[in-house]
Amino acid sequence: MIKNKTYLVLLTSLGLGACTVGPDYQAPQISFVDKWFSSESKRTTQDPIDTKWWNNFNDPLLINYIEQAAINNKDVQIATANILRARAVKRESVSRLLPTISNNSSAERSSSSDNIASFNGGDVRNLFDSGFDASWEIDFFGGTRREGEAAQARLDSAKASYDDVMLTTLSDVARLYYEARGLQKRIDITQKNVTLFNQTYELIKKRLEVGEATQFDVARALGEYQTTQARLPNLKADLQSTIFSLSVLLGQPPEALLDTMMTAQDLPPTLDIVPVGLRSDILRRRPDIKMAERELAASTADIGVQTAELFPKFFVTGDVGSQSRTFGDLFTAAGGLWSLGSVMQWSIFEGGAIRARIDIEKAENKAALAMHEKTILEALADVESALTRYGRELETRQKLEESVQSRLEAFSLVEKLLDAGEIDYLEVLDSQRDLTVSEDNLVLSETQAVTKLIALYTALGGGWTSKIPSSD
Repeated sequence: MIKNKTYLVLLTSLGLGACTVGPDYQAPQISFVDKWFSSESKRTTQDPIDTKWWNNFNDPLLINYIEQAAINNKDVQIATANILRARAVKRESVSRLLPTISNNSSAERSSSSDNIASFNGGDVRNLFDSGFDASWEIDFFGGTRREGEAAQARLDSAKASYDDVMLTTLSDVARLYYEARGLQKRIDITQKNVTLFNQTYELIKKRLEVGEATQFDVARALGEYQTTQARLPNLKADLQSTIFSLSVLLGQPPEALLDTMMTAQDLPPTLDIVPVGLRSDILRRRPDIKMAERELAASTADIGVQTAELFPKFFVTGDVGSQSRTFGDLFTAAGGLWSLGSVMQWSIFEGGAIRARIDIEKAENKAALAMHEKTILEALADVESALTRYGRELETRQKLEESVQSRLEAFSLVEKLLDAGEIDYLEVLDSQRDLTVSEDNLVLSETQAVTKLIALYTALGGGWTSKIPSSD
């Protein structure tokens, strides 16, 4: 009769296990105009973006650096470790749904005091014991299952964080790479201008000797030469510092790339028309949005975890084993023993602590929802700003290209006018300086156009598609 009642309790417990307290998670429904406000018909298309956008630059060295960073970057390795941790937390939470079984074995030899006659004092006794203990918490109200939901959501969040770190890292690699290329081009132009100003200075000195120039002309030419020359040390320092930062992103010592990067290369052409997709695409592409949504799901499950604490917990316990005075009889039928029972635990009064913890989780859930909405709005703003900046930079670059061409024509005319004696050397130096400034500004804009295109790809959520280490 007792055995039947025990089984009845177990079956009833299993039936009640379907109850899960707390709110069920539903992903927020987001609605907005599915067209980019800043998109211009001549600059963008709604075609899907190329997630491996760095291939568009056709630079084998950059691609090699991207691949190195995807493996060796320390932030990426930290994000990978965070995934492994979250995965282990999930496994640990799932294990709580299963019974725990342990083995207990002992061997004892003892003797009681001679002063206690009723216990046969002085007799030496042996006792051998071996068996298995089991305990199983029946998840009546779903608290453990909610823990599993929260753990899974945080694992998904860790994966999204990995994607976010990877996207940021690879974007930084490309940005620093082309900033270095831009600095190399600026150094090259500055060195050419140093040579040009030096030639002008030497020419004016010779004309001073024959009375065709003044000492003021010589001093002015020398000053322009020295000023242009003074720009080189800082440009070279900026280049070296940029390469140092790039090396660290690749998980290498700062000086590792100095040799390979010192060979200058041209900046790549930029895209006049950029595929940007639809606004709704970023909901699935942007890892920060995925991360915020998964944290919201985890927060919702946490409410259920705390709500389950309002209700009793039930455990089924039991053990089976054998006990004997001699080791030889330990595993015989006569030595067998077993037990089966149940335990209930219920925190009936905790001064409102449980409900306070529920309120805490509800408040955090509201904050997580607001964070999710904020992340989406900021992502939309990121793309709109990146679209605007890139489009305007292309316009700036075009104007600077026209400016450089005009300065070249002006400088060519100045030389002819000087030879004809219609102008003095000051106007030559002014024209030469204007050309130098325009050329440097053009290279700056060319560099900015590339880095702003990279920023646009980043804002759109284009990034690495490598497999996340290990499996669930």
